[in-house]
Amino acid sequence: MDFPVQAPSRAKSAGTGGFDMRDWLIPRRMTAVMWDQAFLTRHMKGDSFEDYDRVLNEAAERGYNTLRLDPMPQTIDLAHPEKIFRDRGVPNSPFFPWSRPEPFEGPAGAWLIEFTEKALNLNLFYSLSAWGGGWGGGVNAGNLHDITECWKPFLTEWKKRFGFENCVYVDLSNEFPFFLNGYFERSIEEFGGQWSPEWNAHFKQEVNGCLRELRQMFPEVRFALSLHGDVGWINLDLELDAMDIHFYADADPRFNDRTLFPEYTEKLFTTDSFFKDFSDRCMASHKIMAPAYRTRQRAKLAAFASWSRDCGIPLLTTESWASWYYIDHPDLNWLWMLEWAEWSVEDAIEYQMWGWTPHNYCQPQFENWKDIKWHRRLTDKFLRS
Repeated sequence: MDFPVQAPSRAKSAGTGGFDMRDWLIPRRMTAVMWDQAFLTRHMKGDSFEDYDRVLNEAAERGYNTLRLDPMPQTIDLAHPEKIFRDRGVPNSPFFPWSRPEPFEGPAGAWLIEFTEKALNLNLFYSLSAWGGGWGGGVNAGNLHDITECWKPFLTEWKKRFGFENCVYVDLSNEFPFFLNGYFERSIEEFGGQWSPEWNAHFKQEVNGCLRELRQMFPEVRFALSLHGDVGWINLDLELDAMDIHFYADADPRFNDRTLFPEYTEKLFTTDSFFKDFSDRCMASHKIMAPAYRTRQRAKLAAFASWSRDCGIPLLTTESWASWYYIDHPDLNWLWMLEWAEWSVEDAIEYQMWGWTPHNYCQPQFENWKDIKWHRRLTDKFLRS
C-alpha cells in the first residue's frame, strides 16, 4: 500500500497568529559572545583567556548567557585530549584581532574539556562552530562533506563527556562556504557564479544532505550554518534548525565608497598605516549616513525574519552589524561602531531575533570588554524583551 507523502513546502505568511517560538526555546533569549578559537589559542600564560574562571564569570557579569565556540573538530581528538596542539599562529600579522597571531602549543583537548566543564557549572549555554582550517596539522576541510565527517566522531565523543545539555546548536561551518580551503572560489568556477541556478542547486543539495546525516545521528541537537547576510540564501530552501546570520556595513557600497574598506582589506593584519584614514572616514560616513545604513540593514533583517517565521527557523546573530575588522589602537575611534551596536539591540528586538550580539569584539583582550555597564545595559534590554 502506498501512503501519501507530504511535500516539503513553505508558506508565505504575514505572521504566525501571535505564536512566538522563542517563548518555548531554552534559553528564551540568547545574548552571545563570539570566542571562536581564542578561548583555546589565547589560553597560554599571560594571555587574555589564561584564567577560565575569570573570563567565564566576566561573561555572566556582563549579561551574556551564550558562548559561541570553535572546538576545532577537524583537529582535536576528545578521545585523546592530552595530545599537544601546535600551530604557527598567523605569521606577519601583528594586528590580527582574534585567535592568536603568534605561534603557540598546548594540550588543546584538555583545555577544551576544562573550559566546557567550568561553563556548564555556571549554567552558561554554548554553540559549537567550525572554521574549517587545518589547525595544528588537522584536516583542512575542502567542502561541507569534509567538515561534516570531522563533526561525526567529535560529537560522538562530546556526547559521552558532556551530553548536549545547554548546547543551543552546532554550526557546521562558519560563514559557509568560506573558510573551507578555497571552496567558495572553486564553486564559482564550477557552477557558473554565485546564485546561478546550478550554484543554488548544488549548495541546497550539499547543505541539506549534510544536515540530514547529522540529524539522523544526533536527533537531540540543532544543526545550523552561519551565513553572510545576503538575502540570496533565502531562495535555496535550506532546512536549517537555526540561522546565524552575520550582517555587516561593508554589504552597503555607499559605506565602502566612503571608507575605502575593500581597498584597505589588502593590508589587514599586517600594518597600521591606514588606521587613521580608515577611522576618520568611518566617523565621517557614520555622521551623515548612519540612518540610511541602518534602514538598509533593517530591510535585510526583516527579510531573514520573514524566512524565520515562515520556516520555523529561529533567527540569531553571533557576529555582526558594523565593521568585521577593528582593533584597539590610538588611531581607531570606536565611537561609531559602538553607536551602531546600540541600535542593533533595538532592531533585534523588533524583528524577534532569538539571539543577538552587539559586535565582533566581545572578548577579554579588547578594551570595550572592561565597560561592564555598557554591556549590561544592552544585554538587559534584549533579555527583557
